[in-house]
Amino acid sequence: MEEKETSEDEMMKVRTSRKVYLPVYFMIIVLFATIGYIYFSGKEVGELAFRAVLIFTVGAFLFTEGYRFQNLYAIDNQSIIHVRGILFKKTKRTDLTSVSDVELIQNPWQILLNYGNVEVSVFSKDNSTNVKNINRPLEFMTFLQKKMAGKHAFPAPAATHVGGKK
Repeated sequence: MEEKETSEDEMMKVRTSRKVYLPVYFMIIVLFATIGYIYFSGKEVGELAFRAVLIFTVGAFLFTEGYRFQNLYAIDNQSIIHVRGILFKKTKRTDLTSVSDVELIQNPWQILLNYGNVEVSVFSKDNSTNVKNINRPLEFMTFLQKKMAGKHAFPAPAATHVGGKK
């Protein structure tokens, strides 16, 4: 994997992954396959059944995309930002200097599909930020740690000569 250098003004934005909704998308495919099988086997597909499948499909897409756009996570030079909401937005900003711990949480399904959760803890656990169900969480965590290292870095002391000859 090629490592990218992070510039000072680089920013990363992520949203909830669509991979979370694979079971819903699979269900839609199964419903359409069932309707197609019934239709092509010469039996009549009821108008109510067809409309129910269409309504379920549209509703599922609207729900999943709506939920995806409810959460935006961003890392800039100063902080990690969590914006929640579509019409009414609530923004939570956590300064990078107050972050004490970053934890990656994935179950086997998430490891297989490369998405997961990153828990960003501050010194008081009450104000931690949970970055939920994002694609490439390890990349997000690495980017955050690089930004934190830049914020927590102390300037190197000037070279001094103590005693003896130069």
